[in-house]
Amino acid sequence: MMAIWKLLISNGLRLEYDQNKMMQNRRVKGMLQWIHNHYEESISLDDIAKAGQLSRSECCRYFKRMLKTSPLQYVTDYRIQKSLPLLQQPNATVTDVAYQVGFNSTSYFIARFRKVMNMTPLAYKKSKLDDLH
Repeated sequence: MMAIWKLLISNGLRLEYDQNKMMQNRRVKGMLQWIHNHYEESISLDDIAKAGQLSRSECCRYFKRMLKTSPLQYVTDYRIQKSLPLLQQPNATVTDVAYQVGFNSTSYFIARFRKVMNMTPLAYKKSKLDDLH
């Protein structure tokens, strides 16, 4: 009889855990979708937390736990990812691309790009344009 109770409790806890995990996944997906739709705009931690219907601290915990990064670092990385095809366009300037993907400062864009890509945006642009010729 005791084994049955243990099994029921265990399964109940697992079901509760799975439902909690699904809710966390749904919230993270909602926040990521919001970021993907608004990355060109100015984004604050409050904006991201609001999209997930979470407090700022809980939003940070969700990102750390599920994506191993902070919400604002994710935004920066996503913006850099979105800048890559734009930088490959022959007439695009680094400044234009920085503003197109939501950076408010060209120098900040260059610094973040260098940290992530181990080269400047201009070096990346030149290497990609050289590959075309």
